[in-house]
Amino acid sequence: MKKILSIISAVMLALVAFSCVKEERMVIDTSKATAPVMLEAFADEDGLSVQYTPAVFNRDFNEKMATYHTLAIVAVNGKAVNQTLVAKDDGEYLSVTGKSITSALTARGFKPFDEVGVDVVVRGSIQDPSRGVTNGYVDSQSKFSFTWIMPEPVEGCPYEDYTDDSEWSLIGKMTAYGIDWNGDLNMWTDGTSHVAAHVTLMAGDEVKFRKDQSWTVNMGGDMNGLDSEFSVTQDGNNIKITADGVYDLYLDPNAGTAIVTNAYDPYPDYTEPSEWSVIGAIAAYNNEWNKDLPMVSNGTSHAAFNVIIGAADEFKFRKDAGWAVNMGGEFGGIGSEISVTQDGANIKVGADGLYDLFLNPDAGTAIVEAASGLKVSSVIGGDEPEPEPEPEVVTGWNIIGLNGDWENDVIATQDGNLWTAYITATDATEFKWRKDGDWAENYGGTMAAFGEPFAAEAGGNNISVPAGFYKVVLDTENLTITVYNDFTVWSLIGDFNSWGGDIDMVEADGKWIAEDVVLSGGWKIRKNHDWAENRGGDFVALGEPFSVSNGGNNIDCGEGKFTVVYDPASETITVSEGTVWSLIGDFNSWGGDIDMVEADGKWIAEGVELTGGWKIRKNHDWAENRGGVFVAYGEPFAVVNNGDNINCGEGKFNVVYDPAAETITVSTAVFGWSVIGVNGDWGTDIDMVEVMPGIWMSSMIEVTSEGWKIRYNHDWAVNRGNPELNEAGLFLPGVQDGGNVPLTGTFKVVYNANNGTLGTLVWGVVGTINGWGGDVPMNLGVDGKWYSIPVTLTAEDEIKIRKNADWAENFGGDFAEADTPFAAVAGGNNMKPGEGTFMVIYDPVTETLSLSKLYWGIVGEFSGWGGNPDVYMLPVGDGTWGAYGLEISGPWKIRQGSDWSNNRGGTFAEKGAGITAVPGGDNLTVEEVPFGVVYDTNTELIFVL
Repeated sequence: MKKILSIISAVMLALVAFSCVKEERMVIDTSKATAPVMLEAFADEDGLSVQYTPAVFNRDFNEKMATYHTLAIVAVNGKAVNQTLVAKDDGEYLSVTGKSITSALTARGFKPFDEVGVDVVVRGSIQDPSRGVTNGYVDSQSKFSFTWIMPEPVEGCPYEDYTDDSEWSLIGKMTAYGIDWNGDLNMWTDGTSHVAAHVTLMAGDEVKFRKDQSWTVNMGGDMNGLDSEFSVTQDGNNIKITADGVYDLYLDPNAGTAIVTNAYDPYPDYTEPSEWSVIGAIAAYNNEWNKDLPMVSNGTSHAAFNVIIGAADEFKFRKDAGWAVNMGGEFGGIGSEISVTQDGANIKVGADGLYDLFLNPDAGTAIVEAASGLKVSSVIGGDEPEPEPEPEVVTGWNIIGLNGDWENDVIATQDGNLWTAYITATDATEFKWRKDGDWAENYGGTMAAFGEPFAAEAGGNNISVPAGFYKVVLDTENLTITVYNDFTVWSLIGDFNSWGGDIDMVEADGKWIAEDVVLSGGWKIRKNHDWAENRGGDFVALGEPFSVSNGGNNIDCGEGKFTVVYDPASETITVSEGTVWSLIGDFNSWGGDIDMVEADGKWIAEGVELTGGWKIRKNHDWAENRGGVFVAYGEPFAVVNNGDNINCGEGKFNVVYDPAAETITVSTAVFGWSVIGVNGDWGTDIDMVEVMPGIWMSSMIEVTSEGWKIRYNHDWAVNRGNPELNEAGLFLPGVQDGGNVPLTGTFKVVYNANNGTLGTLVWGVVGTINGWGGDVPMNLGVDGKWYSIPVTLTAEDEIKIRKNADWAENFGGDFAEADTPFAAVAGGNNMKPGEGTFMVIYDPVTETLSLSKLYWGIVGEFSGWGGNPDVYMLPVGDGTWGAYGLEISGPWKIRQGSDWSNNRGGTFAEKGAGITAVPGGDNLTVEEVPFGVVYDTNTELIFVL
């Protein structure tokens, strides 16, 4: 019994430990253990420290069980209690913080300024104190008594000393931030403790702390309520949030403790996003009137907290990130109300500091206050401050040099060989045409008269024009340039572009059209980029023309992508939804389009369930649709208007339509298993390939830092890890939500979904069974031998073994009969055992190979009692076999060599209890899934875990 428990502990420690926990409280008989001894103790306002000698337990029941020590409160004001404290243990001293003692007594109803008598003992246990001590403990005979004065509540900001950025961050499933273990919130530190402040979390969210945005160092644990200190450990449990709220989360990594509190908030009513923002020349944010700092609102007033303002800085408030509505005024002093008006003066505080800024636009007032200290953690790499936008890629022919700006192109529109741009010269200016934002190809020339084409000369002279508004056309076929000063163009302008940078419309059949324009707020159209003639009116409904007039009201059709048509003859504007491509077909009975999403000029639909024929169409209408002949997954195929129905088979797919190339690409949406977290990169999945049914293998990966896992379909819902996997070639249970794998090196990651084991490829079986590639992995047993999963061979099959999927080291030999070792010869003959199923065993000590039929597997109702392959158990070595993460329903047994001549059954009672393995015994049934099975042939015991 002792032997099998040791083996199980090596492969399934966490599960066995859990399954052995009893519900009833158990205090160790002192005759079975030597109690710890309290030597000396000291308490002050900072906490409690106790010197001790450790307890010693009689470990006949399990020599692998660890010993833990902590402190426990056994009496409060003379009344017996039993409350374990989470203590820091350096092997000689146990210590708890004053905050921890206060939290424990607060939970018992004591309030600030109460004087509480406390009796404390040293507690030795075979349970981890961070998970609660309910079983297997022994207390010191002596106790330490002291009086604890409950401290007064903290007033003001509790983290005013947290002034430095921390290397620690908060990661997890945080619904409010759109984060699902793929992003971090920043923290601050006072040098010892770290805080994530004002974090919005929802019931069901889970979080952990990690260092340097990497999983190499991470801490988690079991929270036991708000304001109560709890233990956190490396690779500890996710911290689970049970109620919606806004929280502050503190971490002391040196003490291994954390605490979650309701967030400090001096302004609790400022909860709404605001359309107002702060903009200016603010050095701390590299803001030169080109960035907006966000504000929040209580419905009337708007605020920006903790704004760093220098003595030379100046700023204003503006609405919708545009200048149409902005407010400024003369600063009158900290805390003094300022009168602010439209287009008012820049506000100049005149002193370095950290400030809270308040604006009441309806009252026309603002206040600058010294900062409250409120901190709000934000997504690292997010919008605090907002990063500079990526530069736009400039393509095609465009104008450069206008008004002396030789850095930024004026973008032109293309119609075949004609490129057209509208330019406003504020004074006499010069310009040229250039291609793709580069000078490799450019045109200049000498204009003779407006409206008269002139030669476009490669590398020619700058083109000169006086002040004015012009239409410039480049004809790339005839190589001419024409500058017009007598023409008409209508354009859109409004809140969506801060009332600047007109979006030109295109004339067609006497109407002016702008397609797929992103609009928000109020807007109008105007003639020739000038306000002398403009049109506005009252929007009615999408698709319905409404009247417009010169100088009319700003038009507001909501926020989104629209097509705008202006009809000068009827003086109406019609706004309709912008272009959208959608899928329609047999899968939805040719109705209820599934809209696609535009990204980088392509239209994408992800994870769509398709079957039968289908097509895509524009704006939910058949006037424009695309069809074609599907070729292969991942391969673009040509589509045409009114083309054939597309049939890519049945399943879940990603569909990408490229209008420029007129192609569609279909790929499967289920990715299978992948490796994630390699070298701290938790944003990139390295996809694995199913080399045999249920056997998934990655490419060769170089892992230089600890901490990685595998997950299914690029999603965290199904993932596997095991922090005990620390040796190449070793296979252990892949545990759902298990700890990160610490193994480093260069290897291929392997997951056997059949028996739930995770490991890496060292030695593998290769041959005609897999086209001499896609090696079948072998497991390093505890006896030092290497064991493959059973492989089924035909009479003609040939196999060898090789190391690291490379022929530099390979072995063959001359097979004689099953289960008889033969010499493993470097580069030797292919093994030809004939028809059958064999487990390949390599013994590097004796340098022998054997092909064995003495493998064990699980068979039952789930597999048609042998109609399908057995679930082959992992040969742990030394006579022990295991399979894990099984979701088997109905009765089952284990048998050797896929044959009924040697099988085992028994009577299942409970998980973790040894079952006598009876030859030909009763079928086993386990209702609670998933479960693991370990069979020890030496003791003839079966364990269900």
